[in-house]
Amino acid sequence: MNTTTTATTRFTIDFLAKKIYGSKASFDKAGLGYGPAYEELTAKMSAHPDFTLEVREQKHHITRAKRTYEGLDFKFMETYIGLQKNHENLLREYHSVKKTADEAHLSKYPLTKKWFLRKFSTDEEPFDMENAKEEISNHALELAKANANNDKSNAFTLNNQTSMAG
Repeated sequence: MNTTTTATTRFTIDFLAKKIYGSKASFDKAGLGYGPAYEELTAKMSAHPDFTLEVREQKHHITRAKRTYEGLDFKFMETYIGLQKNHENLLREYHSVKKTADEAHLSKYPLTKKWFLRKFSTDEEPFDMENAKEEISNHALELAKANANNDKSNAFTLNNQTSMAG
């Protein structure tokens, strides 16, 4: 014998407020004029004729948005670590984590990413990928400017040497 029971409560009663609550979907189903939702609503309405009907919005569970770290690969981690004041120690630790993952036959990337995010995040302030990208690009621009200044001084020196020789 196969019996299936479902205890679906489509409508709830608030005796203090004298209201019958239901979701919009439940009222829509009852509005068809037949079926279990209709039967339940009409039974509650006849038992409590002075109660009013009210649509109750479903509670939405607010989940913390998953943080995405698009572009967070090994090269990015190494570049970002290179910008830090204590980059020598951090790079040793970084390579040690990767080596440990290899030796333990674990995937290197998830373990290294976990280490990296713990190292550069706090509960109050998670790692900000956009900010890190900005730091890296600003550093690259500073290097480019410094290289351009070095090239100018080298060009000036070369021009002076050729004009003196000529």
